[in-house]
Amino acid sequence: MKEKLVVHTCCAVCMSYPRTILEDYDTVFYFYNPNIYPISEYERRRDEFVNYAKELGIKTYIDESDNDKKNWYYDIKGFENEPEKGTRCNICFKHRMRKAFEYASSINAGYVATVMTVSPHKNSKVIEIIGNSLSDEYKKIKYLHFDFKKKEGFKKTNIIANEVGLYRQNYCGCEFSIR
Repeated sequence: MKEKLVVHTCCAVCMSYPRTILEDYDTVFYFYNPNIYPISEYERRRDEFVNYAKELGIKTYIDESDNDKKNWYYDIKGFENEPEKGTRCNICFKHRMRKAFEYASSINAGYVATVMTVSPHKNSKVIEIIGNSLSDEYKKIKYLHFDFKKKEGFKKTNIIANEVGLYRQNYCGCEFSIR
């Protein structure tokens, strides 16, 4: 029997390669991204993810609970002017990954990972520290760290995304990263 793994997913592009190396797990790709701005961009990324996952026949969960955008803004308050890769981003990673841990707990999954590490714009070490701290908090759930950009993972992601024609955004997601 395969172990249950919840993989926080930010978009179809970032999920395209990592999904190919997670076949040893009973994986659910968990889409939770209240940071994405504006709503039209959020909907486009969500819908692209849903359609691509459906084509592949993979399990997904779209979490749009309680219009959590308010909680996300509360968490990053005071850090709006931080540069990309700064404290605001780290808070955002933790906010979204925490929800993946909560979801994993609700379905008795033993593991959580995130596809965010496929991006060369994300600090994999910081994400690993956040994941491990959440593992300490959610005692029964282990963070599985994959630096998906390694071994040409980012290149493979781009190849897959281009081959299947996935929508690629030109900023991370929040209104502060558009700058």
